[in-house]
Amino acid sequence: MNYPLRTAALAIRLVVFGLTSLRGACRVAGEFSDWFKGGFPCHVAVQNWVMRLGLHKLTRPLERRADWVYIVDYTIEFGAKKCLVILGITLESFRNCGCRPSHRDMEVLSVEIHRKGCAANVLEALETASGRTGNPAQIVSDHGSDIKKGVELFVERNPGTKYTYDITHKAALLLKHLLRNDPNWQRLVKQACATKRSVVHTSLAFVAPPKPRDKARWLNLDSYLDWAEKVLAFADGKEESQRAEPGTDAVDWEKFEEKFGWLRAFSPHLREWRTMLDLLQAAKDEIKLNGLRVSSAAQFEKAVAEMQLDSERVCCLKEQLLSHIRTESRAAITTSEFDQPWLGTSDIIESVLGKYKNFSARTPMKEVGKTVLTMPVFTSDVTLSEVKEAMENVSTRDLRKWIDKNVGDTLFAKRKRAFKCSETKKQVKKVS
Repeated sequence: MNYPLRTAALAIRLVVFGLTSLRGACRVAGEFSDWFKGGFPCHVAVQNWVMRLGLHKLTRPLERRADWVYIVDYTIEFGAKKCLVILGITLESFRNCGCRPSHRDMEVLSVEIHRKGCAANVLEALETASGRTGNPAQIVSDHGSDIKKGVELFVERNPGTKYTYDITHKAALLLKHLLRNDPNWQRLVKQACATKRSVVHTSLAFVAPPKPRDKARWLNLDSYLDWAEKVLAFADGKEESQRAEPGTDAVDWEKFEEKFGWLRAFSPHLREWRTMLDLLQAAKDEIKLNGLRVSSAAQFEKAVAEMQLDSERVCCLKEQLLSHIRTESRAAITTSEFDQPWLGTSDIIESVLGKYKNFSARTPMKEVGKTVLTMPVFTSDVTLSEVKEAMENVSTRDLRKWIDKNVGDTLFAKRKRAFKCSETKKQVKKVS
């Protein structure tokens, strides 16, 4: 059945921007069926529309320019497949948006599914993308081993391309080196976990430590530090809190001291860790908000000039950040564009991949599959003209060919075949 263009555009927008499920988009459309001529679609039709728009965005011709910037990263789900994603933005667009690009400022240049991440695959993907856009002026990544080697091979063949190390991952690496062998950090984490177990089912559960993040354990310093500082401030201001809220349940301060008093011994370390985080945040803010410039190092020094750098580790961290900013600035900026901003972070691709993972989580088995075609749609305005062009240029047959070639057998399909052949239940005889 053929549906009006407005119905297709609305359904895609409900899924991509309204964050509804496929069936949810159908139900929403059904509620307004009286306003739709031609009826409302089923969830399979909505999914096909989203994928066809994504494939159209992924394969359409792009303007060939000399100022493209690529952002490269891998994403991994269940199974052996990995997805290599290349986002692109021109330097002109990057500067016009004030160095703070959104999803819709980007173009998804490549989405490739690999069985194995390796430099050869990254190099091939970069060469394919450059065939559509021209050689990029800059490539930004997190310096993962496979990606780093592949990008370096590409830059060897194209010396005009600059390679930039993402400031967010550099800051995380510096923090990891500082905390990895820090016995005080290890003791804090151990005692916080023990405290959480002991208070989570008591009247003090409201001040329990936060749940750590598994994939960013070094960045847990931020959440643990915020928690520790607030708990100590709460303890120091207990008389004021009691006077301000006389009607609330009284806190058992004796039990509070028993469970949280150990935090006071960490006060000097908390101050040092806070200074570390402030230094890292100042460096990230300078690069993320203002871009990578000739003046970036001087601006960073100005931002941290009034900080009390009381320890050798903190002074060393400041020098490492300054060295990184100077190195990346010299590598990226040419004399012909003095103090013009360049991209210094790959945060935007992390955001796109995070949104994609929300979609992939709705699939029967969370894996790298055809939902990767939603990523190009995130960078779209989903206008009527764009949807019309996609529906005219990309058929369901084209979509099926792309899925068969790039995705192949899914984990869910394999599971269905495997479990279909075995009888797991046996008939039980009825006993009179």
